[in-house]
Amino acid sequence: MRREKGEGVDALIDELPPAGGIDPPPVRAVLFDRIHGGWIGRCLGAHEARQGLGSGLAEDRSDAVDRAVLSLRVLESYGPGFTSAQVGGLWLLTLPFLRAFAAEQAAYLRLLDGDLPPTTAGDGSASGEAMTRADLYGYVAPGDPRRAARLARKDAVVSHAGEGVYAAMWCAALAAAAFTARDAAQAVGVSLRHVPVKSEVSRVVRDVLVASARGWAWDRVVAEVRREFGSDDRHDASGSAGLIAAGLLWGGADPARQIGLTVRGGWDVHGTAPLVGSIAGVLHGAEAGWPEGVATRVETALPGEGICALRQLARRTLAVSGTELPLR
Repeated sequence: MRREKGEGVDALIDELPPAGGIDPPPVRAVLFDRIHGGWIGRCLGAHEARQGLGSGLAEDRSDAVDRAVLSLRVLESYGPGFTSAQVGGLWLLTLPFLRAFAAEQAAYLRLLDGDLPPTTAGDGSASGEAMTRADLYGYVAPGDPRRAARLARKDAVVSHAGEGVYAAMWCAALAAAAFTARDAAQAVGVSLRHVPVKSEVSRVVRDVLVASARGWAWDRVVAEVRREFGSDDRHDASGSAGLIAAGLLWGGADPARQIGLTVRGGWDVHGTAPLVGSIAGVLHGAEAGWPEGVATRVETALPGEGICALRQLARRTLAVSGTELPLR
């Protein structure tokens, strides 16, 4: 039986599977390449999602990129010990109100009223917006998915509850696992250790993994995800998690194909395609076979950011991960 949205976040969060071991992160030059690849993939995914509207340049602004930069700002401002209240405070300083949507906008209004997280999360906050803020936390915990999931949870509870929080935790764990996994299937498998077993997010990702092992066709698995985990809300977090996992698994080792299939899967492509691009970029690195014309810089809507070079965003991310490279 499907659980009501937002129900049982505190009851289920203690039901995490054993975390497993922590893998040593790649050497710092490789780590930088993988982080840089993640930023490239995120921007390519955002661009491919925009192409459905028939226009857009590779460096154009997207909500998914804004959210990743916002998470980076959280870590730069407060470090990994940040609190949910600090995330909310930073929203009021740096996130334009009209750039917040759905559960985020409802949380924003509660923050303006003086509420503090997690009371800022509404009853209907099992949507997927928090996922686009979450994978960046995996970038700063390479090989340590449990730590990434904990960081993402602190951020997600500002605006989300229930499955929306679990989806954010899963996305962060997936990004962290991608730094040390041999392929997408292993990263997706490891990510399941870091969300509650009884959550819908865990169930849909397990179902997608089984379908992959059984050799299902792409269209069949997408139809099944939409049938079992769909809702009237195209931002449903559990369904989005299933489509992200499917895009990564059916796309093989080709990051452009992983993104392309995710766009074909429909639903909230402006969230899912950048996230698949992000994970694919971490798996394959900046020197992967990216299409010609991928972004080298991107516009953001956050005050003080403007147009950002992706290499510089990668260096900033590496700096808050605790491993620094000299700036050139």
